[in-house]
Amino acid sequence: MSEKDYSLDEVLGRIGNAYQEAESHLGQCNVLVIGKTGVGKSTLINAVFKERLAETGIGKPITQGIRQYTKQGCPITVYDTPGLELNTEQIERVRLEVANLIEDQRMQDAKQHIHVVWYCISHEARRFEEIEESWIKALELKDVPVILVLMQTTTQKSSEFFTYLEGKNLPVSQIVPVMALPKKVHDDFPPVEIHGLTRLVEATLELLPQIAKKAFVREQIASIEIKAKEALKYVNAYVAGSSLIGASPIPFSDAPLLMTMQTAMLANITVIFGLPFDRAFMSTVVSAIVGAGGMAAVGRAFVGNLLKMIPGAGSLVGGVIAGSTAAALTMGLGLSYIEVLKIYLRAKIKGEEISRPDLTKMVVDFYKDYMTSGRQNLKDDDESPPPRNIDIQ
Repeated sequence: MSEKDYSLDEVLGRIGNAYQEAESHLGQCNVLVIGKTGVGKSTLINAVFKERLAETGIGKPITQGIRQYTKQGCPITVYDTPGLELNTEQIERVRLEVANLIEDQRMQDAKQHIHVVWYCISHEARRFEEIEESWIKALELKDVPVILVLMQTTTQKSSEFFTYLEGKNLPVSQIVPVMALPKKVHDDFPPVEIHGLTRLVEATLELLPQIAKKAFVREQIASIEIKAKEALKYVNAYVAGSSLIGASPIPFSDAPLLMTMQTAMLANITVIFGLPFDRAFMSTVVSAIVGAGGMAAVGRAFVGNLLKMIPGAGSLVGGVIAGSTAAALTMGLGLSYIEVLKIYLRAKIKGEEISRPDLTKMVVDFYKDYMTSGRQNLKDDDESPPPRNIDIQ
Protein backbone atom coordinates (compact mmCIF):
# COMPACT_ATOMS: atom_id res chain seq x y z
CA MET A 1 0.00 0.00 0.00
CA SER A 2 1.15 3.47 -0.79
CA GLU A 3 1.81 5.85 2.04
CA LYS A 4 1.30 8.92 -0.16
CA ASP A 5 -0.39 11.79 1.57
CA TYR A 6 -2.07 14.82 0.02
CA SER A 7 -1.84 18.57 0.44
CA LEU A 8 -5.01 20.61 0.89
CA ASP A 9 -4.81 21.71 -2.76
CA GLU A 10 -4.62 18.07 -3.86
CA VAL A 11 -7.58 17.13 -1.68
CA LEU A 12 -9.68 20.00 -3.04
CA GLY A 13 -8.67 18.99 -6.55
CA ARG A 14 -9.85 15.44 -5.88
CA ILE A 15 -13.17 16.73 -4.53
CA GLY A 16 -13.52 18.94 -7.61
CA ASN A 17 -12.87 16.00 -9.92
CA ALA A 18 -15.35 13.82 -8.02
CA TYR A 19 -17.89 16.64 -8.25
CA GLN A 20 -17.51 16.86 -12.04
CA GLU A 21 -17.82 13.08 -12.31
CA ALA A 22 -21.02 13.11 -10.26
CA GLU A 23 -22.46 15.95 -12.35
CA SER A 24 -21.79 13.99 -15.54
CA HIS A 25 -24.13 11.27 -14.26
CA LEU A 26 -27.03 13.54 -13.29
CA GLY A 27 -29.29 12.38 -16.08
CA GLN A 28 -32.11 14.60 -17.38
CA CYS A 29 -35.69 15.30 -16.31
CA ASN A 30 -38.38 16.63 -18.64
CA VAL A 31 -41.70 17.90 -17.28
CA LEU A 32 -44.73 18.81 -19.41
CA VAL A 33 -47.01 21.42 -17.78
CA ILE A 34 -50.54 21.86 -19.14
CA GLY A 35 -53.09 24.43 -18.01
CA LYS A 36 -55.04 27.56 -18.78
CA THR A 37 -53.72 31.13 -18.72
CA GLY A 38 -53.66 32.57 -15.21
CA VAL A 39 -53.75 29.23 -13.43
CA GLY A 40 -50.24 29.89 -12.07
CA LYS A 41 -48.05 27.52 -14.07
CA SER A 42 -45.04 29.86 -14.19
CA THR A 43 -45.34 30.52 -10.46
CA LEU A 44 -45.43 26.79 -9.82
CA ILE A 45 -42.40 26.08 -12.01
CA ASN A 46 -40.35 28.81 -10.37
CA ALA A 47 -41.41 27.70 -6.88
CA VAL A 48 -40.24 24.14 -7.49
CA PHE A 49 -36.99 24.64 -9.43
CA LYS A 50 -34.03 26.68 -8.25
CA GLU A 51 -33.18 28.09 -11.69
CA ARG A 52 -36.52 29.95 -12.03
CA LEU A 53 -36.99 28.38 -15.44
CA ALA A 54 -40.22 30.15 -16.35
CA GLU A 55 -38.98 33.72 -16.14
CA THR A 56 -40.33 36.00 -18.88
CA GLY A 57 -38.55 35.81 -22.20
CA ILE A 58 -36.61 32.61 -21.58
CA GLY A 59 -39.11 30.16 -23.04
CA LYS A 60 -38.32 28.98 -26.55
CA PRO A 61 -41.35 28.34 -28.82
CA ILE A 62 -41.09 24.87 -30.34
CA THR A 63 -44.65 24.81 -31.73
CA GLN A 64 -47.46 27.34 -31.92
CA GLY A 65 -48.84 26.08 -28.61
CA ILE A 66 -45.79 24.78 -26.72
CA ARG A 67 -42.79 26.56 -25.24
CA GLN A 68 -39.61 25.00 -23.89
CA TYR A 69 -37.92 26.31 -20.74
CA THR A 70 -34.36 25.35 -19.90
CA LYS A 71 -31.06 26.93 -18.89
CA GLN A 72 -27.44 26.16 -19.65
CA GLY A 73 -26.08 23.59 -17.22
CA CYS A 74 -29.51 22.79 -15.77
CA PRO A 75 -30.64 19.14 -16.26
CA ILE A 76 -34.34 20.11 -16.21
CA THR A 77 -36.47 20.97 -19.22
CA VAL A 78 -40.04 22.19 -18.81
CA TYR A 79 -42.50 22.16 -21.71
CA ASP A 80 -45.41 24.54 -21.22
CA THR A 81 -48.70 25.21 -23.02
CA PRO A 82 -48.92 29.02 -22.67
CA GLY A 83 -52.11 30.93 -23.34
CA LEU A 84 -54.28 27.82 -23.32
CA GLU A 85 -57.99 28.69 -23.18
CA LEU A 86 -61.03 26.47 -23.31
CA ASN A 87 -61.63 27.08 -26.97
CA THR A 88 -62.40 23.75 -28.65
CA GLU A 89 -60.46 24.47 -31.81
CA GLN A 90 -57.39 25.71 -29.94
CA ILE A 91 -57.38 22.85 -27.45
CA GLU A 92 -57.64 20.29 -30.22
CA ARG A 93 -54.66 21.86 -31.95
CA VAL A 94 -52.58 21.95 -28.77
CA ARG A 95 -53.65 18.40 -27.88
CA LEU A 96 -52.29 17.25 -31.23
CA GLU A 97 -49.04 19.19 -30.68
CA VAL A 98 -48.63 17.66 -27.22
CA ALA A 99 -49.31 14.17 -28.54
CA ASN A 100 -46.73 14.68 -31.30
CA LEU A 101 -44.21 16.07 -28.78
CA ILE A 102 -44.57 13.01 -26.55
CA GLU A 103 -44.20 10.64 -29.50
CA ASP A 104 -41.28 12.55 -31.04
CA GLN A 105 -39.39 12.64 -27.74
CA ARG A 106 -40.06 8.96 -27.15
CA MET A 107 -38.26 8.14 -30.41
CA GLN A 108 -35.08 9.68 -28.95
CA ASP A 109 -32.77 8.72 -26.10
CA ALA A 110 -34.47 8.10 -22.73
CA LYS A 111 -33.06 11.40 -21.46
CA GLN A 112 -35.28 13.22 -23.99
CA HIS A 113 -38.56 11.49 -23.09
CA ILE A 114 -41.39 13.40 -21.41
CA HIS A 115 -41.09 11.89 -17.94
CA VAL A 116 -44.13 13.35 -16.18
CA VAL A 117 -47.10 15.65 -16.84
CA TRP A 118 -48.39 18.26 -14.40
CA TYR A 119 -51.96 19.06 -15.49
CA CYS A 120 -52.89 22.29 -13.68
CA ILE A 121 -56.43 23.46 -13.02
CA SER A 122 -57.69 26.33 -10.88
CA HIS A 123 -59.28 25.55 -7.54
CA GLU A 124 -60.77 29.04 -7.47
CA ALA A 125 -62.60 28.53 -10.78
CA ARG A 126 -64.06 25.23 -9.56
CA ARG A 127 -64.62 24.14 -13.15
CA PHE A 128 -63.45 21.00 -14.85
CA GLU A 129 -64.57 20.87 -18.44
CA GLU A 130 -65.43 17.73 -20.36
CA ILE A 131 -62.74 18.56 -22.91
CA GLU A 132 -60.12 18.61 -20.13
CA GLU A 133 -61.28 15.23 -18.87
CA SER A 134 -61.05 13.92 -22.42
CA TRP A 135 -57.49 15.25 -22.72
CA ILE A 136 -56.36 13.59 -19.50
CA LYS A 137 -57.82 10.29 -20.69
CA ALA A 138 -55.98 10.71 -23.99
CA LEU A 139 -52.72 11.29 -22.10
CA GLU A 140 -53.21 7.96 -20.35
CA LEU A 141 -52.88 6.27 -23.74
CA LYS A 142 -49.47 7.92 -24.20
CA ASP A 143 -48.15 6.03 -21.16
CA VAL A 144 -46.83 9.16 -19.45
CA PRO A 145 -47.71 9.56 -15.74
CA VAL A 146 -50.00 12.52 -14.98
CA ILE A 147 -50.38 14.45 -11.73
CA LEU A 148 -53.45 16.68 -11.49
CA VAL A 149 -52.29 19.85 -9.73
CA LEU A 150 -55.12 21.77 -8.08
CA MET A 151 -53.74 25.31 -8.10
CA GLN A 152 -54.41 28.20 -5.72
CA THR A 153 -56.06 26.10 -3.02
CA THR A 154 -56.79 28.22 0.04
CA THR A 155 -56.95 25.27 2.42
CA GLN A 156 -54.87 22.17 2.99
CA LYS A 157 -58.03 20.24 3.86
CA SER A 158 -60.09 18.36 1.26
CA SER A 159 -62.50 20.79 -0.38
CA GLU A 160 -65.77 20.01 -2.12
CA PHE A 161 -64.11 20.52 -5.51
CA PHE A 162 -61.23 18.20 -4.56
CA THR A 163 -63.72 15.53 -3.49
CA TYR A 164 -65.61 16.00 -6.77
CA LEU A 165 -62.43 15.46 -8.79
CA GLU A 166 -61.51 12.38 -6.74
CA GLY A 167 -64.95 10.96 -7.44
CA LYS A 168 -64.41 11.14 -11.18
CA ASN A 169 -61.72 8.43 -10.97
CA LEU A 170 -59.52 10.19 -13.48
CA PRO A 171 -56.48 8.33 -14.87
CA VAL A 172 -54.04 10.41 -12.85
CA SER A 173 -51.47 9.25 -10.31
CA GLN A 174 -52.48 11.82 -7.71
CA ILE A 175 -54.48 14.99 -7.23
CA VAL A 176 -52.27 17.47 -5.38
CA PRO A 177 -53.68 20.74 -3.94
CA VAL A 178 -51.05 23.50 -4.12
CA MET A 179 -50.53 27.11 -3.12
CA ALA A 180 -47.23 28.11 -4.73
CA LEU A 181 -47.05 31.63 -3.27
CA PRO A 182 -48.57 33.18 -0.13
CA LYS A 183 -51.93 34.75 -1.01
CA LYS A 184 -53.99 37.38 0.77
CA VAL A 185 -57.65 36.34 0.60
CA HIS A 186 -59.14 38.70 3.21
CA ASP A 187 -57.95 41.87 4.91
CA ASP A 188 -58.92 40.53 8.33
CA PHE A 189 -56.93 37.31 8.03
CA PRO A 190 -53.25 36.50 7.44
CA PRO A 191 -52.22 35.31 3.96
CA VAL A 192 -52.70 31.67 3.02
CA GLU A 193 -49.27 30.09 3.37
CA ILE A 194 -47.44 28.08 0.72
CA HIS A 195 -48.44 24.44 0.82
CA GLY A 196 -48.51 21.32 -1.32
CA LEU A 197 -45.13 21.77 -3.02
CA THR A 198 -43.41 19.07 -0.98
CA ARG A 199 -46.22 16.65 -1.74
CA LEU A 200 -46.00 17.48 -5.44
CA VAL A 201 -42.24 16.90 -5.44
CA GLU A 202 -42.62 13.60 -3.57
CA ALA A 203 -45.37 12.42 -5.93
CA THR A 204 -43.31 13.38 -8.96
CA LEU A 205 -40.18 11.65 -7.69
CA GLU A 206 -42.11 8.40 -7.21
CA LEU A 207 -43.18 8.46 -10.87
CA LEU A 208 -39.91 9.40 -12.51
CA PRO A 209 -37.70 6.83 -14.24
CA GLN A 210 -34.21 6.35 -12.85
CA ILE A 211 -32.65 8.47 -15.61
CA ALA A 212 -34.57 11.52 -14.33
CA LYS A 213 -34.60 11.12 -10.54
CA LYS A 214 -31.18 12.53 -9.63
CA ALA A 215 -31.59 15.58 -11.88
CA PHE A 216 -35.02 16.30 -10.39
CA VAL A 217 -33.83 15.96 -6.78
CA ARG A 218 -30.85 18.22 -7.44
CA GLU A 219 -32.83 21.03 -9.09
CA GLN A 220 -35.96 21.10 -6.93
CA ILE A 221 -35.90 23.43 -3.93
CA ALA A 222 -39.39 22.76 -2.58
CA SER A 223 -38.11 20.10 -0.16
CA ILE A 224 -34.66 20.16 1.41
CA GLU A 225 -35.56 16.94 3.23
CA ILE A 226 -35.92 15.08 -0.07
CA LYS A 227 -32.40 16.16 -0.98
CA ALA A 228 -31.19 14.96 2.42
CA LYS A 229 -32.87 11.56 2.02
CA GLU A 230 -31.34 11.08 -1.43
CA ALA A 231 -27.91 12.14 -0.14
CA LEU A 232 -28.25 9.59 2.68
CA LYS A 233 -28.31 6.82 0.06
CA TYR A 234 -24.82 7.89 -1.01
CA VAL A 235 -23.64 7.97 2.59
CA ASN A 236 -24.81 4.41 3.12
CA ALA A 237 -23.02 3.27 -0.04
CA TYR A 238 -19.76 4.93 1.01
CA VAL A 239 -20.10 3.53 4.54
CA ALA A 240 -20.27 0.04 3.04
CA GLY A 241 -17.18 0.81 0.96
CA SER A 242 -15.31 2.18 3.97
CA SER A 243 -16.11 -0.95 5.94
CA LEU A 244 -14.64 -3.09 3.18
CA ILE A 245 -11.49 -0.96 3.08
CA GLY A 246 -11.14 -1.30 6.85
CA ALA A 247 -11.83 -5.03 6.75
CA SER A 248 -8.31 -5.58 5.35
CA PRO A 249 -7.64 -3.88 7.85
CA ILE A 250 -5.69 -0.85 6.62
CA PRO A 251 -2.58 0.54 8.32
CA PHE A 252 -3.08 4.07 9.57
CA SER A 253 -0.29 5.15 7.23
CA ASP A 254 -2.74 4.40 4.39
CA ALA A 255 -5.51 6.54 5.90
CA PRO A 256 -5.43 8.69 2.71
CA LEU A 257 -7.26 5.80 0.99
CA LEU A 258 -10.16 6.23 3.39
CA MET A 259 -9.96 10.00 3.12
CA THR A 260 -10.22 9.76 -0.69
CA MET A 261 -13.46 7.78 -0.40
CA GLN A 262 -14.87 10.21 2.14
CA THR A 263 -14.08 13.30 0.07
CA ALA A 264 -15.76 11.66 -2.95
CA MET A 265 -18.80 11.20 -0.71
CA LEU A 266 -18.73 14.91 0.17
CA ALA A 267 -18.64 15.77 -3.54
CA ASN A 268 -21.66 13.60 -4.35
CA ILE A 269 -23.66 15.02 -1.45
CA THR A 270 -22.85 18.55 -2.66
CA VAL A 271 -24.14 17.68 -6.14
CA ILE A 272 -27.41 16.26 -4.76
CA PHE A 273 -27.99 19.49 -2.83
CA GLY A 274 -27.61 21.44 -6.07
CA LEU A 275 -24.71 23.51 -4.81
CA PRO A 276 -21.83 24.51 -7.08
CA PHE A 277 -18.31 23.35 -6.33
CA ASP A 278 -17.02 26.22 -4.23
CA ARG A 279 -13.33 25.77 -3.42
CA ALA A 280 -13.44 28.18 -0.48
CA PHE A 281 -16.50 26.44 0.98
CA MET A 282 -14.95 22.97 0.67
CA SER A 283 -11.66 24.25 2.06
CA THR A 284 -13.54 25.40 5.15
CA VAL A 285 -15.20 22.00 5.55
CA VAL A 286 -11.96 20.02 5.15
CA SER A 287 -10.01 22.42 7.34
CA ALA A 288 -12.64 22.13 10.05
CA ILE A 289 -11.83 18.43 10.31
CA VAL A 290 -8.07 18.63 9.80
CA GLY A 291 -7.55 21.51 12.21
CA ALA A 292 -4.84 24.14 12.24
CA GLY A 293 -1.40 23.01 11.21
CA GLY A 294 -2.52 19.87 9.38
CA MET A 295 -2.49 21.25 5.87
CA ALA A 296 0.74 19.60 4.74
CA ALA A 297 -0.51 16.09 5.45
CA VAL A 298 -4.25 16.17 4.92
CA GLY A 299 -4.88 12.46 4.39
CA ARG A 300 -3.64 11.22 7.77
CA ALA A 301 -4.68 14.42 9.56
CA PHE A 302 -8.21 14.20 8.14
CA VAL A 303 -8.80 10.66 9.39
CA GLY A 304 -6.73 11.21 12.53
CA ASN A 305 -8.84 14.15 13.64
CA LEU A 306 -12.04 12.26 12.90
CA LEU A 307 -10.74 9.46 15.13
CA LYS A 308 -10.04 11.89 17.96
CA MET A 309 -13.72 12.86 17.99
CA ILE A 310 -14.83 9.28 18.73
CA PRO A 311 -15.28 8.81 22.48
CA GLY A 312 -12.61 6.36 23.62
CA ALA A 313 -11.30 5.89 20.06
CA GLY A 314 -10.43 2.34 20.99
CA SER A 315 -10.75 0.82 17.53
CA LEU A 316 -7.28 1.91 16.41
CA VAL A 317 -5.09 -0.91 17.63
CA GLY A 318 -1.50 -1.45 16.61
CA GLY A 319 -1.66 1.35 14.07
CA VAL A 320 -4.55 -0.32 12.22
CA ILE A 321 -8.01 1.09 11.41
CA ALA A 322 -10.71 -1.58 11.83
CA GLY A 323 -13.61 -1.86 9.39
CA SER A 324 -16.14 -0.86 12.04
CA THR A 325 -14.16 2.29 12.83
CA ALA A 326 -13.79 3.21 9.16
CA ALA A 327 -17.53 2.80 8.69
CA ALA A 328 -18.31 4.88 11.79
CA LEU A 329 -16.00 7.68 10.64
CA THR A 330 -17.65 7.79 7.23
CA MET A 331 -21.20 7.61 8.58
CA GLY A 332 -20.62 10.42 11.07
CA LEU A 333 -18.95 12.62 8.47
CA GLY A 334 -21.67 12.02 5.88
CA LEU A 335 -24.57 12.65 8.24
CA SER A 336 -23.01 15.76 9.75
CA TYR A 337 -22.25 17.18 6.28
CA ILE A 338 -25.86 16.65 5.22
CA GLU A 339 -27.07 18.46 8.35
CA VAL A 340 -24.73 21.36 7.59
CA LEU A 341 -25.94 21.59 3.99
CA LYS A 342 -29.58 21.56 5.09
CA ILE A 343 -28.95 24.67 7.16
CA TYR A 344 -26.62 26.24 4.60
CA LEU A 345 -29.07 25.78 1.69
CA ARG A 346 -32.07 27.07 3.65
CA ALA A 347 -30.07 30.19 4.47
CA LYS A 348 -28.97 30.55 0.84
CA ILE A 349 -32.56 30.29 -0.44
CA LYS A 350 -33.49 33.10 1.97
CA GLY A 351 -30.61 35.21 0.69
CA GLU A 352 -28.69 34.87 3.96
CA GLU A 353 -25.06 33.90 4.53
CA ILE A 354 -23.36 31.78 7.17
CA SER A 355 -19.97 33.07 8.23
CA ARG A 356 -16.88 30.86 7.72
CA PRO A 357 -16.18 30.57 11.47
CA ASP A 358 -19.77 29.47 12.09
CA LEU A 359 -19.57 27.04 9.19
CA THR A 360 -16.41 25.52 10.69
CA LYS A 361 -18.09 25.25 14.08
CA MET A 362 -21.15 23.60 12.57
CA VAL A 363 -19.12 20.90 10.79
CA VAL A 364 -17.19 19.97 13.94
CA ASP A 365 -20.14 20.23 16.34
CA PHE A 366 -22.48 18.16 14.19
CA TYR A 367 -19.78 15.51 13.76
CA LYS A 368 -19.08 15.34 17.50
CA ASP A 369 -22.82 15.12 18.15
CA TYR A 370 -23.27 12.19 15.77
CA MET A 371 -20.19 10.34 16.99
CA THR A 372 -21.06 10.85 20.66
CA SER A 373 -24.65 9.70 20.24
CA GLY A 374 -23.87 6.86 17.84
CA ARG A 375 -26.91 7.92 15.82
CA GLN A 376 -26.95 6.50 12.30
CA ASN A 377 -29.82 8.42 10.73
CA LEU A 378 -30.66 12.04 10.04
CA LYS A 379 -32.47 14.22 12.54
CA ASP A 380 -36.24 14.12 12.11
CA ASP A 381 -36.93 17.77 12.82
CA ASP A 382 -37.20 19.58 9.48
CA GLU A 383 -35.99 22.77 11.10
CA SER A 384 -33.36 21.35 13.44
CA PRO A 385 -31.18 24.23 14.65
CA PRO A 386 -27.41 24.28 14.28
CA PRO A 387 -25.52 23.00 17.34
CA ARG A 388 -24.75 25.51 20.09
CA ASN A 389 -26.94 28.26 18.65
CA ILE A 390 -24.96 29.00 15.51
CA ASP A 391 -26.22 32.28 14.09
CA ILE A 392 -27.16 32.68 10.44
CA GLN A 393 -25.86 36.06 9.30
